[in-house]
Parts: sequence; C-alpha cells; structure tokens
Amino acid sequence: MLQKIGMIRRDYVLRTIQQMAQALAQILHFKGCQEYEQALREAGRALREFGEGTENPDQRRTLDDWINLCRKHPGSAGGLMLAVADVLREQGELFSMNGKTAEAIHARQLAAGLFIEALLKEECFVSADLVSKVEQLIPLAAAAAQPAALLRRLVTYFEVRGDFATAEDTLFDWLETGDAEAVAAGRIFYERLATLSDASLEQGGLSRAEAIEGAKEEEKAALQHA
Repeated sequence: MLQKIGMIRRDYVLRTIQQMAQALAQILHFKGCQEYEQALREAGRALREFGEGTENPDQRRTLDDWINLCRKHPGSAGGLMLAVADVLREQGELFSMNGKTAEAIHARQLAAGLFIEALLKEECFVSADLVSKVEQLIPLAAAAAQPAALLRRLVTYFEVRGDFATAEDTLFDWLETGDAEAVAAGRIFYERLATLSDASLEQGGLSRAEAIEGAKEEEKAALQHA
C-alpha cells in the first residue's frame, strides 16, 4: 500500500512539473508573439493551479507559502521549486513590460527565493544556467524592500559563494526588518568568519578588522531591535 501511495505521489509530481514546463513553453510562445496579456494569463493560471486553486491572487503568496507548497512532496521539492520559479521569473518580466512595477518586483523576489532555496537546500543539479538566473534576479529583486524570508536566504547564498562583504551587507538589511531570527543568525555568521584565514576573508571582500567591527555593529543592531 505504501509503495502504491509513493508511486501515486511520484506520478503526481512528475505530471505537475511537466505541466509547469508546458505552461512555461506557452508563456514564451505568447511572449515571442508579443501577446503579453495572454502570456500573463497563462502564468497566472499555472501558478493558481499549482497553488491548489486558491482564490487569492497568486502574487499575494509569500516566499514561505510557495516553499511549503513544494515541500509537501519530499524528495521532489527541488524540482517543483525550480519549475515554479521559472514561471514566476517570466511573470516578473511580463509585469515589468506592462508597467506593473510592484508586481514585477514581487514575482522576481519570489523567483529568486525559490531558486536559492533549491540551490541551498535541495538535491538539484547546480548548473551555470541556474546560477545565472539567480545572479540576474538578485539586483531586480532588490529594487524594493525585500522580505526577511528572502534576505535570510540571500545571506547564506552570498556566504556560500564566498562573497562575505555582500553577505554582511545583506545581514544588516535583514536585521533592519526586525526578524528575530536575524540576530542569532548574525552571531553565527560572524563566528564562522572568525574561523577563516585573513586571505579567505580578503578574497571575500572583508579584512579581519572589518569582520571584527561588523560583529560589534551586529551586536549593537541586535540590542536596538531587542
């Protein structure tokens, strides 16, 4: 029985990913024909269907909402995240082309967060194309205030990439949101930096003195937001 249930779930996930891929192909087709409204409708339809038929506009879902939807299917969450993120990425571009700036930024923030979550937490293949998508989305997502859920993942992403200076800047942006998790994460971040060599720190854009000063500033910021 358990094996049968597992097969049903696996079939559902594969079918869902295939449907998202087909929707993406349709979006790109309409976009290529300059039928932008039709492309947006296709993106919205695909996202609403994956969102289990919610009546709320898909753009109102938070990053954690989308991640939790994907995580309902352990073992396949990464593939679902990538599929949903690809549609959101195109939706963001279409919103931008239609002058819907706020909606474009929101969609791009969601796409960036899902791509990064898949890269960091799921067993997905890390390709140059995937990293390129993330790198393209990061500055676009930063065009407005970014939610704590995205900033938290960006700190880890930049640290893993060895860009400690940008990770530190993003950490302070995260602290400014008042998210309680940022305080503990900040302390652990500086504890990790303290174990690195001077050469590694400098390669990541920080000197030893800057890392020490950053840790002190993080403590001050933590007290201000306590």
